Amino acid sequence: MNTTHLKALLLAIETGSISAAARKLGKKQSQVSQWISDLEIDLGVSFFDRTGNKSTLSQQGEQLLPSLTHTLAQLEKLAEKASALSAGEPTTIRIGIEHYVPEAPLLNAIQQLFLLPNLHVEIYRDEQAGLRDALLNGETDIVVQHESNQLHQADVEYTKLGHYLEGLVCHHSLALTSAQPISVDVLSEYKELIWGQLGDEEGEGYSPDYAVINDLTMLIKLLEAGQGFAFLPLANITQQIQDGTLVRLASEFEQSEIPRRVELSWRPGLTLSKTGHQIIESLKQCHEFLA
Repeated sequence: MNTTHLKALLLAIETGSISAAARKLGKKQSQVSQWISDLEIDLGVSFFDRTGNKSTLSQQGEQLLPSLTHTLAQLEKLAEKASALSAGEPTTIRIGIEHYVPEAPLLNAIQQLFLLPNLHVEIYRDEQAGLRDALLNGETDIVVQHESNQLHQADVEYTKLGHYLEGLVCHHSLALTSAQPISVDVLSEYKELIWGQLGDEEGEGYSPDYAVINDLTMLIKLLEAGQGFAFLPLANITQQIQDGTLVRLASEFEQSEIPRRVELSWRPGLTLSKTGHQIIESLKQCHEFLA
């Protein structure tokens, strides 16, 4: 079964005429007609009802048209992917994001990656050390992480993206909102909801009464229910702050909003390919971290 013959068949259906399809293909009508006849013989169906010089799409043709369209679309994707592979272009990109880096400022950039043809995107989260090992071992292509303490990273390519703000928040109904700026003593009277994982060594919190919660969605729901306070990336709770469900708190012992800087790292040589260059440029230009 010849791909050209399938394309000719679809073109004849779309134009409503075998002769019109032949003109578009630059072929003789008799040749295109023979191609379609060969397909009908091979498949054991009639795509057209023929009356004199007039051909109309048959009932069998109508039933097979969706499959024909899908098959040709998949063949086109196959050809494009094969072309990309032969040109050394990446067809799968793996992006690792460090735990606690908010995803909201990355959504627009990631959506831009979805527009690139023949590209599969894989995204996961891990600790900074695990991400760096994966990048160095070639298991991951790109890493978004909190800014490294290293002055220069010779073994990877990288750039600074910007920062996000982390702030102290609680439900608007808590008495904490009327006690600002808040002292550590006042905070210690309320439950602290800590976004983290068991075993994280981040030092002591601000309250002896605390809960460590890995699931950010659950933590936010508990905040909305008035169950304590938390330090969170403000980008993850923009809507709750805007509608007044959650309130930002000022304290005596910390900045009201703490900047957390973020950087982008990628494996050496990725940007030498056209697709790799487009991926990195999309992440650099379309993210929404603060400058």
